[in-house]
Amino acid sequence: MIKKFISLLFISQLVLSCGFKPTLKNFDNQNNSLVYYEINPENSYTARQVLSTQLKSLNKNESKFLTKVRVLENESAVNVTSSGSVDEYKIEVLVNFEIFNISTNSLLIKSQSRGFANYDATNSEYTNSQVKKEALERALIEGIQLMKIIIQSKIAE
Repeated sequence: MIKKFISLLFISQLVLSCGFKPTLKNFDNQNNSLVYYEINPENSYTARQVLSTQLKSLNKNESKFLTKVRVLENESAVNVTSSGSVDEYKIEVLVNFEIFNISTNSLLIKSQSRGFANYDATNSEYTNSQVKKEALERALIEGIQLMKIIIQSKIAE
């Protein structure tokens, strides 16, 4: 047993100290550093908060592209009981965005992405508001991820 442990320790030490370092490709600074995101002030507080944390951009003077982002939120009932109360809601987030080339001041693309999330309603109003906020954040992150993919593919052209 001790021989197996020592040989396992020796092999793991050999692998760890051989000098191999995996090369990871970092996509964060590739195209996102070229984009300045302008968030519409009419968006909800939660939407503005999530957008500002998820979208990293340079100074407007250093960027090559301007993206104007506007978020529309919609909430609908999914599961209505026979008594008329709602057990589950669905939040749909529509992220409208426009990409402009700053040097030519021309519109490259006008598009949208969507994000969805469901949440269960409980008896407590405080718990409902917290669960609703978390579902809104999940839907926003889903929509933002899709938006980033569309922006990166359009900028790469």
